[in-house]
Amino acid sequence: MEKLVTVSRVDLHYGGPPVIHHVSFDGEAGQLIGLVGPNGAGKTTLLLALSGQFRPAGGEIYCFGQDIYLQNLLYKKQISYVHESPFFYNHLTVIESLQFIARIKHVNNQSADEQIERLLQAGSLEKERNKLTSQLSFGMRKKLAIIAALMGNPRIIFLDEALNGVDIESSFTIKELLKAYVKEGGLVFLSTHIVEIVEKLCDRYLVLKNGELIADRPAAKGVADLEQELLRLFHRTEDC
Repeated sequence: MEKLVTVSRVDLHYGGPPVIHHVSFDGEAGQLIGLVGPNGAGKTTLLLALSGQFRPAGGEIYCFGQDIYLQNLLYKKQISYVHESPFFYNHLTVIESLQFIARIKHVNNQSADEQIERLLQAGSLEKERNKLTSQLSFGMRKKLAIIAALMGNPRIIFLDEALNGVDIESSFTIKELLKAYVKEGGLVFLSTHIVEIVEKLCDRYLVLKNGELIADRPAAKGVADLEQELLRLFHRTEDC
């Protein structure tokens, strides 16, 4: 598969000690990569850096062969980012929100209409199309955020705890949307603390602790085995 992202010895800090220290890895098309770690491990900070929102103090992040901070605007046109608590304008309906996002992404009207109809169906939000976003449940807002992220066919999607607090039905729909996107050659980075999501959804997972990358492994084991493996990794680094 095509290599889309290369991270080389990246350091990130907020004016004090490094939040991320000398982290390096690659990301390929057709992968769903989980970022795993305890609270404060640096998962969100790393996602912000990968998505061009937080310039590293050291190291480099390359995408499509170019430094993302030298081609920042061009890079951001090819990616999407979903925050843990997605924001929508409460006075807009679901379909108006998607039309607004399509305009921001410079998707032409005909293509936008086609994408919106397809994504509403795939996201099981057809019946909510004329509802105000303020009337949506938490799970529906998460689904809408994923659908919005898929508008314009981005090459990479960054998800910060996208399945946190989501009901079973919405969780299933989101997983199916992401699987289909990755199958078509997209790349997803997903931060999560839910081991089952890593085991069932991710192809690979990166383990962060205290700002350092302590493991980069395929997600091929059962939930119990994976949970035990993560615990061993965390305790092993504490004992070092």
